[in-house]
Amino acid sequence: MKSPTLLVLALLLTPKLGQSAELRTFDELRVQYQTYKDPTRLSYLYNRCAALQLNVSALLARKGQQQGAKDFEALAQHYMVLSEANEREIDKKRGMKSKDTMKTVTRNVANVSETYSKRMNANFAKRGEYLVGDPQLESELAECNLPDQFKRKALTD
Repeated sequence: MKSPTLLVLALLLTPKLGQSAELRTFDELRVQYQTYKDPTRLSYLYNRCAALQLNVSALLARKGQQQGAKDFEALAQHYMVLSEANEREIDKKRGMKSKDTMKTVTRNVANVSETYSKRMNANFAKRGEYLVGDPQLESELAECNLPDQFKRKALTD
């Protein structure tokens, strides 16, 4: 397991308290990306998928489903690499030298992971399910499980 992923997983396994923060839908974010052509919004979408995948990985790990947890963790790592590459490209276009890009991505993913964790814990408290019954999270997980289609849709929608 890579250390950035380990850090994020450790944060996810820690119980969270408080209200869940609202997350704008992927469709809203894609419209914003297309309107402003701001490549940082693309990184944010990748970070959201990584964060959601890591939350699911943590849930599966707690349930003893180690292979499923590893699969979701690997997909999260894939999204983090996409985000890192996007951030490096942004820096290159701006004439900046990329420094510690993966550390920045990891920190951003950890922040979004906390938001997802709070929402999923609130869902569990209300319905006894972390994801099921939350249409936005169900939809986002379905989208994030198909990274090639997700990337195409993020760039062309």
